[in-house]
Amino acid sequence: MSKAYDRAKLAELFGDDFRTLADVEREFLETARAAEREITGTDDLAAVARVAHRLKGASSMIGAAALHQVAERVEKAANAADWPGLRRLHGTLRKEVRRVAEQAESVVTTVPVSSRA
Repeated sequence: MSKAYDRAKLAELFGDDFRTLADVEREFLETARAAEREITGTDDLAAVARVAHRLKGASSMIGAAALHQVAERVEKAANAADWPGLRRLHGTLRKEVRRVAEQAESVVTTVPVSSRA
């Protein structure tokens, strides 16, 4: 199975410092998990569309192509008030967030959190 996100893309954006990359990965993982909770935990279609849009952008930045695609589909379904489509996408969203988490956790759990000023 392919990687959930492209670590080389992160290095292009943030440099190759291992701690910096790990911090970015931690932040993205927190963002993705929060977005998943918000999307699956509300009946507010406008909120779902907003959160999916943010997740789509963040996923693009980190090179998480599959998660980006799912977020885009969630955003479109929310904007179209397609409840059956949204409910079908919940499982796919959870799966992709889990894939990102597994990849990130395999890296970031070995790197101490840096102290940012």
